Amino acid sequence: MRKNLLIFGFVGLGLISLLFFTIPKNSTDNNQKGVLTLTFDDGLKSQYEIAFKEMQKQDYEGTLFIVANWTGLFEGRELMSFDNAKEMQENSWEIGSHSLSHNFQNRLTKISDEELKNELDKSKEILEKEGFKIQTFAPPFGDYNNKVKEETKNYYLYVRPLEWGYNSFENIDPYNLKSKWVMTKYSSDDVCSWIKKANSENLWLILNFHHIGEEQTPWDFSEQKFKEVLECIKNEGIEIKTIKEVLENEKRN
Repeated sequence: MRKNLLIFGFVGLGLISLLFFTIPKNSTDNNQKGVLTLTFDDGLKSQYEIAFKEMQKQDYEGTLFIVANWTGLFEGRELMSFDNAKEMQENSWEIGSHSLSHNFQNRLTKISDEELKNELDKSKEILEKEGFKIQTFAPPFGDYNNKVKEETKNYYLYVRPLEWGYNSFENIDPYNLKSKWVMTKYSSDDVCSWIKKANSENLWLILNFHHIGEEQTPWDFSEQKFKEVLECIKNEGIEIKTIKEVLENEKRN
């Protein structure tokens, strides 16, 4: 009887060891949650004075897309300085290009091949000479097609156009990253619901902000609503990463 018990004991231990080493990797990732990236277009002063400062309080970093050839005012709004953007980069923010001119008359899908190359290449060159590490691009107005996509690959590693939705870690196209743009018409609760969905369903959500402050255009988002979104992020416990961080380091099945 004792011999039989010993045999069963060894068999049992063998089965447990076998089960332990053959559990599929996916089953160990059940507690894995989503990732959130906060992006800011145009390099507006309000993004430095409000968004950057408020996010610093929570040790959050974001991705900032700046227009290489603009200083002073842009569409009636004050732009941050390159020194402001450098301070953000020094605090682990990612800086990306938002083209050379951001001009509706120079929409990327409408200009010549040479003009397109100039918008992509020259903007990166200018920003890199200023000391920025440029790997990411956001086309102005979300103006993007296959031709622009293919040309962009010659200069950048990642592109965030304006395609609505979430990114699945199983199938990410680094040259066509989906996002949700935050506008005046959305409440902080609306944005928080997007964040909760990403976190619960293991998705990557990229939020796209413009002016933070008084809501005068459809693309503005008030300071109070922005602070409420940051509070939602804190309460939800979702991981915050820049675009570059996600695509360089995120390895999920």
